[in-house]
Amino acid sequence: MRISLFSELYKLFSKKLFLILLAGMLIFNGFFLYNSQIKGTDIDFVSAGAKISLDKDLLKIPDNSNRLKFVEEKLKAVSDSDKSFYTGDSGKDRRLLEGAKRQLAIISDYKAYSQSVSDKAKNITDVSIFADKGSFSYKNAEATARDFERLADVQTSYDISHGVNAATDFLLTDLIVILLLFMIVDAVIGSDRSINITGLQRSLTHGRGRLALLKIAALFISTAAVCLLFYGVNYIISGTMYGFGDLTRPIQSVEGFAGCTLEISVLWYLILFMLLKLAVMFMLCLIIGAISLLGKSRLSGYVAAVLIFLVSYILYIAIGDNTGLMSLKYLNLLSFVNIHGLIANYRNINIFTYPLNYRTAFFISVTVLLAVFAILFVLIYKRRTIADYDKYSQSVFSKLRLSHGGVNTTAHEMYKALVSNKAGLFLLILIAVQAAVCLTSPLNLSEDEKYEKYYFSHFAGEFNDAKSAEIKTELERLKGSSEEYLKLGADYQSGLISESEYMDKSSGLSDAAEEYRKFEQYVEPYYEYLTGQREEGREVSVMFYEGFNVLLGIRGELSGIYCLALYALLVICVVPIFTGEYEKRTTRLLSSTRTGIKRLTGKKLICALIIAAVLNILIWIPCIFRAEGSYGLDGLCSSACSVPNFENLGSGISVLHILLIAFAVRLITSLLITVFIAGISVCAKNTIVAVLISSLIFVVPVLLPLNDVNILNNLSFYRLQNFGALLAV
Repeated sequence: MRISLFSELYKLFSKKLFLILLAGMLIFNGFFLYNSQIKGTDIDFVSAGAKISLDKDLLKIPDNSNRLKFVEEKLKAVSDSDKSFYTGDSGKDRRLLEGAKRQLAIISDYKAYSQSVSDKAKNITDVSIFADKGSFSYKNAEATARDFERLADVQTSYDISHGVNAATDFLLTDLIVILLLFMIVDAVIGSDRSINITGLQRSLTHGRGRLALLKIAALFISTAAVCLLFYGVNYIISGTMYGFGDLTRPIQSVEGFAGCTLEISVLWYLILFMLLKLAVMFMLCLIIGAISLLGKSRLSGYVAAVLIFLVSYILYIAIGDNTGLMSLKYLNLLSFVNIHGLIANYRNINIFTYPLNYRTAFFISVTVLLAVFAILFVLIYKRRTIADYDKYSQSVFSKLRLSHGGVNTTAHEMYKALVSNKAGLFLLILIAVQAAVCLTSPLNLSEDEKYEKYYFSHFAGEFNDAKSAEIKTELERLKGSSEEYLKLGADYQSGLISESEYMDKSSGLSDAAEEYRKFEQYVEPYYEYLTGQREEGREVSVMFYEGFNVLLGIRGELSGIYCLALYALLVICVVPIFTGEYEKRTTRLLSSTRTGIKRLTGKKLICALIIAAVLNILIWIPCIFRAEGSYGLDGLCSSACSVPNFENLGSGISVLHILLIAFAVRLITSLLITVFIAGISVCAKNTIVAVLISSLIFVVPVLLPLNDVNILNNLSFYRLQNFGALLAV
């Protein structure tokens, strides 16, 4: 039994490629964790040095009330004289000090804080719209009040918080560990299917039942080793940089954990975080393993698992809080990974109007999923006939196979890519998803955009003398009405007119005053911009340009989301084209042919580039339709300098030219990425390894900024993909 377990572990840890990748990922993770603390591109970023300096100053002061006074004095000095004490920038100093002030205000009197939360929750039940005793809102308010009343006796104290947060809230580590889970599953399960011994294992004394348990044990040990390594590195780096402070103080003393209702210390939080993270990652490992056993090929099983993760991510970002569907937002695989948020934040889940505490729901869900997928894993492995990877399995697509006689090599490789490797299936799924999104999920305009669309569309057209006069006349009319309204209010306050007279005269003027405020906010700056451009001799037009900014990635996340989908699909569709022959061990046979494997690789690359071009069309064309449906794309032929972001471009360049250039650069960038993925696949000679490496290089640097983690911005191909944003000032 022990020897069998050792042999299962040996399959993974004897692989030099896995060990090299593991070491590389550890260095990669540690570097970016350290880098994320010392520098960043976000406007709100405050470096570790500034945080440490402030902590040192505060720890020199004996009690919280004096610390709070110290911070308030520093804030006043920063606001009054624009000084900087810690960051070199008064704005960042203000944000740093305001955060310290909020934390000190809470921990100075945590009893008052918990009581205020409880009282606020109780008061909600008195509001008419929340007064229904059978509603989730009412029950949630009652549960919140009860839970926070229990925290009245918690004795908080100030100490270093940044190390705790840095060690347990780093998204990149989670992504790397999840990617490594696929390699663990491939080594423990896929290795048997690759060498055709799954059928032979049925003849063992205990069949495959005991072997299934051994494989589960191997998966657990491997997952535990990976979790201890990566999260342990986070603990070491964060502890070295910041320290964890007094480990015996309540977790509510740590910044961001005031809403935690668990009565535990910082030490127990760090231990609990590691245990829960291991439980969740092991659960994901079992799910990936069970799905891979059901897959007819190595790729199909893992693609199915990736799709499940993708659905979980979509549910998490698409469903709002406090809705009937919020259970789908938080009780899904990717939400479970966020252990920091699970413990730090107080939340109740709406289960048929019953408020179930999220932590309770988490423990129940993870325990059930662990048990279900462990049993399912054993049953599948024990009872199901598991096909070997290199055996041809009949499928619906196999009936569409082309005749081998006289088939063009490039056409045959395209067939293999689209049918055998399921790239065609992914294209069909993409078409269906894009159609559904375009029909059911229009882009929502913000309030500012709605006003801009109304005004700019009303005055749309060439900005000539007549248009300028029209806008100026409207501006002066509204300004006069606004001034008259203000004068009327002053007369009423002075007693010069009666209340009834004021009400009669102000009814129409108040609307005009509000209209002037909006006009001044949205139209006047654009009017002045166009006037300045025209004075410089440029031909400009009035146009609602926000739709173009969305398409070019200058604002909003639409371009980033579509880019993420494009890169992920490129990895999934392109890698198997090049790794198939290596995994089927036909490369030697191909090397003996007249043209050799090099020419075949070239034809495979042509197929991959064709698929990449088709993916670009299927990704970006629906994006244009969505932008046109919500924003409108009037003014395509207007000069680009009509858009404030392109004020330095000449009037001879139109908005259409910018869009065409931007999309051409996007296509060229994606084709370049396809070539890189092809090279990685040929070097790795393994689908899973190539997918992991390609995802880390191309997908992760786009995924992180979408989640407000900006440490890889400068390394992302997305900067080239957003060529329009590079042109903008």
